[in-house]
Amino acid sequence: MPKEMKKIIAETYMELVRERDVDKITVKSLIDACHISRQTFYYHFQDIMDVLEWSARQSVQKLVEQSLQAEDIRSALHIFISFTVENYPTLHKLMESQKRGRIEKILLDAASAYLRELIRYRCPDLSVNFAELDVVLRFSACGLVGVLLHYGGKPRLDQERLTQQLGRILSGRLEGLE
Repeated sequence: MPKEMKKIIAETYMELVRERDVDKITVKSLIDACHISRQTFYYHFQDIMDVLEWSARQSVQKLVEQSLQAEDIRSALHIFISFTVENYPTLHKLMESQKRGRIEKILLDAASAYLRELIRYRCPDLSVNFAELDVVLRFSACGLVGVLLHYGGKPRLDQERLTQQLGRILSGRLEGLE
């Protein structure tokens, strides 16, 4: 039951994000919408940002699971891009809030975790030291999040083309740039 209650609280929070100004969502408004006590909320979460971080981790876990089923890295990237495009209005609202700094960190950590799992699964023989891998992952996550936030809300975004472009960049196969 506790895991289910966490999910209910998180889903209700995301519904509120879609409906209102992010900065006006309080623990009180969330517990009222969930029809739970303050004690129940604090049993599951520390604060509103904890709800958002938990939701992000759950989403990344689902994306990783779906991506690992994909036949290649481009198909895996396409899953991530499609998720971003579908959720762009919510992401945009979150990024426009006063919590932008914390939300950027959540997005970057989520993208890094996503890329780390893809590399672990798709490139098990990759030989690189941990410090270098960490820098490459952070660099790639920053670029990926920046590109997705920039292009994710474009009305006529060609997702397939963006998938191909990001696939070439992330795989280090940039052609025609010389």
